[in-house]
Parts: sequence; C-alpha cells; structure tokens
Amino acid sequence: MVNNHKHISFARQFSFLILLLVFVVMLSCNKHTHDVKPEEKIFPEIHTGVATFHALGGVIETFNIHIEKMGNVPIEEYGVVYAFLPETTLVDLVVDGPYPAARFKEVAKQGSNTETFKIGFPSGTHALSYRAYVKLEGGEVRYADNSFNKTY
Repeated sequence: MVNNHKHISFARQFSFLILLLVFVVMLSCNKHTHDVKPEEKIFPEIHTGVATFHALGGVIETFNIHIEKMGNVPIEEYGVVYAFLPETTLVDLVVDGPYPAARFKEVAKQGSNTETFKIGFPSGTHALSYRAYVKLEGGEVRYADNSFNKTY
C-alpha cells in the first residue's frame, strides 16, 4: 500500500508539472503575438530638370524630370506644374491649382524622364515658373525639391 501511495503522489506531482508547463507555454505565446507591421513607405525622390525651348523662342519644347529613387509607393501620374507670369514672382505651383500641369505619358523610370510638349508662351507674359511632381497611389502628391524661374 505504501508503494501505491508513492505512485499516486508521483502521478499528482507529474500532472501538476505538466499543467504548469502547458500554462507557461500558453502565456509565452500570448506575449509574442505576431503583429505584421506595415511596410515602411519609401517615397520617390525627384528633381525638376531644365526645360528646353524652341530655337526661335516662344515655345517650350520639352520638360525634364530626374527621378533619383523610385521608392516603393506606385506612381500614378507625374509631370510638371508651370505658370506663365507677367514678371518673375513666387507662386504656389501645385497640382489641381490655378496653373496647368504638363502630364507625362510614358511610365516613370529611375533617371532622366523627358517629354516633348510644344507649349507656346501667352502674350503679355515674360516669366515662366515650373516644378516637377509625382502623384502617388492613394492620391498623395509629392513635389520636387527644386523649381525654376526663367525670364524670357
């Protein structure tokens, strides 16, 4: 009978240890949830390139945008916002603002992106301001870190 009590006592201790082990494993799993972090957004880096003008004057021949880094957010649209003005002044060149945008048709690529537009200068204007932009998936617009103001 003494041997039977030892066996029962050992079985209880072993059962207790198994329950304690299961409890510890369950707690450790709850503390280490595997939350998937969203991928960090890396935005494109763009610079406004120099526009070229028709040799006889009065017409913008091409705009240039240099994309240093594409990033990981898809580009839906890109181009140059420009304004013809009576004189050189600072204006807010934004997409869907009061000034037109020359939207590029080709797919954006890293490096130099040039497109021909043939935009004539309106009469009574003597200055041109322009800067590049990209419209990202989701509608966010990012602008180049530089712009140009030219008097003609």
